[in-house]
Amino acid sequence: MDKIIKGMMLWSLIAVLTSCSENNKIKPERKTIQQAVFASGQVVRENEYMVSANFDGIITELPVKEGDNVGAGKLLFVIKNDVQTAQTREAELVYKDASRNALPSAPPLQQVQIQIRQTEIQLDQDKQNYERYYALLRQNSASQLEFEKAELQYKTTRNNLRSLTKNYQEARNALLLNAEKSLSQLNAQQSVLADYQIKADKGGTITNLYKKEGELVRKGEVIARISSGTPRLEMYIAEEDITKISLGQSVLVHLNTYPDTVFKARVTEILPAFDTEQQSCVIKGVFQTSPPALLSGVQLQANIMLGNRSGVLMIPTEAVVRGNYVMLQDGGEKKIVLGQKYGKWVEVRSGLTEEDLILLPAKSPRK
Repeated sequence: MDKIIKGMMLWSLIAVLTSCSENNKIKPERKTIQQAVFASGQVVRENEYMVSANFDGIITELPVKEGDNVGAGKLLFVIKNDVQTAQTREAELVYKDASRNALPSAPPLQQVQIQIRQTEIQLDQDKQNYERYYALLRQNSASQLEFEKAELQYKTTRNNLRSLTKNYQEARNALLLNAEKSLSQLNAQQSVLADYQIKADKGGTITNLYKKEGELVRKGEVIARISSGTPRLEMYIAEEDITKISLGQSVLVHLNTYPDTVFKARVTEILPAFDTEQQSCVIKGVFQTSPPALLSGVQLQANIMLGNRSGVLMIPTEAVVRGNYVMLQDGGEKKIVLGQKYGKWVEVRSGLTEEDLILLPAKSPRK
């Protein structure tokens, strides 16, 4: 009986070993593989820009919120501007005063006008007196001295009128110039004051607000992001892969907001420069199947499809030992040349054929 039991156990062991040995033998297979380049990135809008502060200060007004649609010229936020407001008011007062002084009715100019009118009356009288003495002199009814005295008075008054008229015009021009300068200064102060009131350059949706009312902001600091237009993909590609990309290639996109859905897109733009901030090359694309709801800034992972390769000789990655060797049926090892890896399979470029039998390494028994 013991011999029968031992014999049965021996045959069972041989059967198990033979089965394991057969299961560990495989042949390379010809497969069709889909080549792709991986990219990470985000969703952006076709027209997108950042709104930043022009001055340091406290945000005193913030009449918008994320998600608001704003038109061009819409007030977005106001920075505290007490000093600039005071300077603008002072410039306005100076301009108003200069404008009043430049009017013909202004007291300084009116005084000169009165002098001009008085001199015009005097000139008319002196002219009549001069003409009268001229006629009397021709009739020998007046002396030469009397005539010359009348003539001198007439010419003196005429010169005085010319001088007063010139002085009036020069004074008026100076006052007008002063008013113009004051207006320029007022416009400059108003322009600076307007820079404390930040408005939207173009219409769009406020996708991000980075500050709150009452917070301190620095000059040049971004406060809001405004987006409009068609959603686009901004994808970051490794340097070594950028030469594989061309316009029109299909893209399969996974969005963090839709983790179980794949969306189709295509490549529309390849930026010509390396992005030092992202340390990647940048390409852009558009959706061909668009998500129901899409937010700017959503993170994505994408595969840019390069096309199919058929008849590729492949083996399981677990069959490769010591970097680039496989174990043969006779217990020896053979060096092979490997290509790209595709998941649990790897391409064999040379060293094996479809008829070769190779062994998979034995798996360690579980404890």
